[in-house]
Amino acid sequence: MINKYPTLFELVHAALGDKVAEATNFLDLFTDDAVLDYPFAPPGTPQQIVGKESIAAHAIRLAPLLEFGDFTLGSVYQLTDVVIFEASCRGRGTETGLPYNQQYICVLHLRSGKIARWQDYWNPQVLIAALGGQAEMAKAYSR
Repeated sequence: MINKYPTLFELVHAALGDKVAEATNFLDLFTDDAVLDYPFAPPGTPQQIVGKESIAAHAIRLAPLLEFGDFTLGSVYQLTDVVIFEASCRGRGTETGLPYNQQYICVLHLRSGKIARWQDYWNPQVLIAALGGQAEMAKAYSR
């Protein structure tokens, strides 16, 4: 089984397998009213993002902050309308050069082959460290 993917889109697409509707990019994976939850979000970052347009704006805000290498897909658990997967990535803070080596557990709730809710469980301390500390992370995210 191939478990390394160059983009988050390819990683998620692989985790969803045959449960995913046709998609050509990351935003195609979501319903228009999708909810993205970050239960462990540090202060200065959102705990919940609602709607595909808001998810797109969030992705645009984060893109310049981190550089990613390959994403690694671990275990995948496919239920009727939920897919749970473990993943990791190696990367770095763009401005600091500090490592962003993160592990995730993602819970994706599906509707008609698209993600209606994504619960993203990860270690916020890894993000804070990669961006140079709590104050620098909040400042970088607010740009």
